[in-house]
Amino acid sequence: MTKEEFFQDRRFFFDDPKASAGYALRYSKDECMKIIKNADDTIAQSFIFNLRWDLEQTQIPVVFEGEIDWLRQPGDDPEFIYAFNRMRFWICLGQAYALTGDEKYAKCFAKQLMHWIRTVPFSPESKAWRTIETGIRMEHWCKAIQYFRSSPYLTDEVIDAFVASVTEHAEYIMSVWNSYNLLSNWGILANHGLFVASLVLPQSARTEAWRKTAIERLVQEAEIQIYDDGVHWEQSAMYHNEVLHCMLDVVLLAKRLSVALPESFVERIHKAALYSALMQKPDGSEPMSGDSDDIDQRDLTEKSAYIFSDPVIRGFGEDHMTFDALWDCGSDAAAEYEEMDIKTPSAKLFSFPDSGHVVYRSAGTYLSFKDGPIGAGHSHADQTHIDLCINGEDVLIDPGRYTYVDKSDRYEFKDSHAHNIVTIDGADSYTKKDSWEYSKMSESYGLKWKEKNGMAFIKGGHLGYIFSSSFVSRKVVVLDEKTIAVIDECYGRGEHSAQCYWHFSEKGKTEILSDNSFSFNTERSNVCFTAINGESTISYPSRISRHYNQAESNVSIKVSRAYKDFGSFITVITDGNAEIEKLPVKSNFKGITFSDREIEAVRIGSYILAVSHYEWGSPTDSFSVDGHTGWGRLVVFTSGDGDIGTVLEA
Repeated sequence: MTKEEFFQDRRFFFDDPKASAGYALRYSKDECMKIIKNADDTIAQSFIFNLRWDLEQTQIPVVFEGEIDWLRQPGDDPEFIYAFNRMRFWICLGQAYALTGDEKYAKCFAKQLMHWIRTVPFSPESKAWRTIETGIRMEHWCKAIQYFRSSPYLTDEVIDAFVASVTEHAEYIMSVWNSYNLLSNWGILANHGLFVASLVLPQSARTEAWRKTAIERLVQEAEIQIYDDGVHWEQSAMYHNEVLHCMLDVVLLAKRLSVALPESFVERIHKAALYSALMQKPDGSEPMSGDSDDIDQRDLTEKSAYIFSDPVIRGFGEDHMTFDALWDCGSDAAAEYEEMDIKTPSAKLFSFPDSGHVVYRSAGTYLSFKDGPIGAGHSHADQTHIDLCINGEDVLIDPGRYTYVDKSDRYEFKDSHAHNIVTIDGADSYTKKDSWEYSKMSESYGLKWKEKNGMAFIKGGHLGYIFSSSFVSRKVVVLDEKTIAVIDECYGRGEHSAQCYWHFSEKGKTEILSDNSFSFNTERSNVCFTAINGESTISYPSRISRHYNQAESNVSIKVSRAYKDFGSFITVITDGNAEIEKLPVKSNFKGITFSDREIEAVRIGSYILAVSHYEWGSPTDSFSVDGHTGWGRLVVFTSGDGDIGTVLEA
């Protein structure tokens, strides 16, 4: 097949590579230099996976002095082989070629492509031929070859080999369809590659069959894998975004090449994009929930805004399209993106009830709460976990994932104690079986949320300790952007102990101030924590893993207490100092003072928060606290409220 026969005058991703290169050099110069460095390393046969969306990053280059061994495993983790055989670095070669015009990048692409095709024959048992790698390769190869259209190194021989190998890839994906692929992100990544290949290769009856099959499978996979609220069921922000990336490619190419897609499918992907944008942290990164890394996701946000013409999503992107979004959409799309309207939502609280996620966002304050289905092997034991950013900075974080290898490091980051939650009797709320599977899981229970009078309320619990006769519930009250209360309720028959864990960003200083208070300090923030009802507060060494295969030393806090039948923690979080005082609560009808297991109240600066743990209002009772009278399970009073307050939970 000749080059002219292969390349068709059709629009795929970027349009004119020189125009996109000019835009990239204007607005993303540092990223351009990084990509050129990666491409130069690829020519030198030095491979390291440190690009933003490399799923399993590496820190040490692997260098081949002679012939490349595409199946070499340098350590105990096979993830290197998987990443190596996805060939993301060939896209870097293409981008470097567009940025510089240097033919050495095209020469390297052609040489390595022909070598891989010759030395890595198809075998379903090969680590290079898992269906996930097969699908990702089809995307990366089909994108990469578009950059070299004008190069003399892209000979007819290279084109023939490319078409034959991609055909082999596509036919393999066509032959694999089962319940695992229907439910796993592997199925989406594989069939996304099949869809891309069906459009990039010269059109025929066979490519039409690939496309039809890919669409049918992707529609089914989206229907079962993406909840009605738009969240991918595996409960990992990174894998949600990886799935979103694939689906955005499908919608984009379908629009450009007039390929029909079901409207319900497109709407489901739009919901997935909106979820990703609303869960985006103030610095533009994804939360490190489940198996996730600290990745700036704004390229996905920008791509989503452009594809769906969504002014809300547009508000979460940069002023100009960032590097990866540019190359997936093109410079003309970048110009359209810049002219889009921006719409700021009036609400501060956003809920995703099918997956159990709620997020509060206002100015530089961000709080996410998770209490939903466990998901798959990429999820963690994190029911009722919260992330918190104040003044745009990470305060409370999920420590990440670090590794997939079945060893102690895996569970250090995956188990309950690795999250900002309460454990009972020091036990895990889940029982692990291996690196991927749990033998006992923790059903979420009672997710609620409300936004009222400028405040926000979130509640959820789980049954992770039900077999030891214990139930854990958490309530979060955002009083204002700098004042938050977290109420943990532990119900259980007999004597127990409870441990409340707090994990902080490594970019600040954590310090214990007293028996029940501690702080997190940065140049911008002085965040104080007061643990009411805590009996013991200790700091201990921990680690944070912002990227796969990478961990840094950190400091975490554990607050503990003993209780019989019932016990609570009320943790007050303030940016700066605030008067905090526990107050007695009285019955207006019976004239008694309620016990702590019935109602507790705390003064927090100008607020008074009253929370009940058991039903108490019989026959017709109300409570009084510091001159205020109220009724309800969670009520907030402020100066001038009178006798009603704000009822956040009735």
